[in-house]
Amino acid sequence: MNYVSNTPEDISLMLKDISESKNQALSSIDDLFSDIPGNLRVKSLNLPGRLSEIEICEKMKSHVNKTASFADYKCFMGGGSYEHFIPSAVSAVTGRSDFYTAYTPYQPEVSQGTLMSIFEYQTMICNLTGMQASNASHYDGATALAESMIMAFNINSRREFLVAETLNPMYMNVLETYAGAANFNLRVIPYDGKTGKLDSDFIKANINDSTAAVLVQNPSFFGVVEDLKWLSDLAHANGAVLIVSANPISLGLLKPPAAYGADIVCGDGQPLGIPSSFGGPALGFMAASQKYIRKLPGRIVGETIDKNGKRAYVLTLQAREQHIRREKASSNICSNQALCALAATVYLSYLGPHGLRAVAARCSDMTHYLAEKISKVKGFELKFENSHFFHEFVITYPKSLTYDKIFDHFANHKILAGVDVSKYFISEHNCLLICATEMRTREDIDAYIKCLEAIKW
Repeated sequence: MNYVSNTPEDISLMLKDISESKNQALSSIDDLFSDIPGNLRVKSLNLPGRLSEIEICEKMKSHVNKTASFADYKCFMGGGSYEHFIPSAVSAVTGRSDFYTAYTPYQPEVSQGTLMSIFEYQTMICNLTGMQASNASHYDGATALAESMIMAFNINSRREFLVAETLNPMYMNVLETYAGAANFNLRVIPYDGKTGKLDSDFIKANINDSTAAVLVQNPSFFGVVEDLKWLSDLAHANGAVLIVSANPISLGLLKPPAAYGADIVCGDGQPLGIPSSFGGPALGFMAASQKYIRKLPGRIVGETIDKNGKRAYVLTLQAREQHIRREKASSNICSNQALCALAATVYLSYLGPHGLRAVAARCSDMTHYLAEKISKVKGFELKFENSHFFHEFVITYPKSLTYDKIFDHFANHKILAGVDVSKYFISEHNCLLICATEMRTREDIDAYIKCLEAIKW
């Protein structure tokens, strides 16, 4: 972002204008904060001396050079944030000032462009997930899942939830925070250590007429893909809701969650044309069956006809306390990440269904090629070798190695090796989560294997 400082003359003119409008004399910027007691003000920030523009630019460059970038490394890290190719068309559209600076479209008559883009986004999310209704997005995948949990409570007024242990650990943290505030009880579904799949016996023994919902991730944090039709049947037989968190790219290849009975589908839209950017911003997508549309949190854009018979768009359902009576609000979510949702819309429009399928197939092909190669390296094995996986998988490495040693070894060869699984799953010692998207080539994978073979243990 460009920055031009205010001159003393600029500051003086602004203070004079404020003084006249408030009928109060202001001689300095400090006077703007006169209503804050002196003992509460910070006396000094202990900042270094002032620098010239040339000096500050050089200083910032030196900081930037300390940070690893996807552009400088071959990335095999996943676990919730992924490196995908972003067509230049995405930034060409999202960089337009009418979208880039747009505010919430409260006045439909002057916000048709923004409303139309959100409507198209909702349509594409419904096409991806197979659901009938989508909201205008959430902060990220974690909050979308947590809001889905609250939505399930609003559907059946139950407070017991079965939550898959194979969820993204960061998502689990957010769920626990929400659950603590709402007095929900979370029961964690363990997984089979050999297959990475959910323990069906545990679910059958613990689901009952007090269960509000079953929350799962498919593909899981481990990349494992499961057939969950049996789970949806079991949940519905007990009056519970099935909530599925899904990777949107995987839906270009796998069955949409609606096909196996999901009631609510959510996830993180970061793979859809949005860079990782140190972990954000991204967007959380969320869709549901038509019968639950009035329980969806956030906003929903609808299509209608104006008085002249022309197509028009409006905020059809606005389910938060700013728009309706507080006691009837389904959420306090106050942002729909519209710019990121627009990026996802442009990305999906640019690729189309066949393009998205091609990207998903490329991710799957490269990952399976990598897994096959790794399985032939002595000391390294696939953790869940008999299970299907999408574009990431877990391997085990020799006990004499540590994650830090592996990471540093690969980093020296400009490769990001993977995610430390034991950091999040204490029981999984010496495990590495590896991802390969369409950005990786066979040459990249061969370089990875060569680096793996060279590590000493």
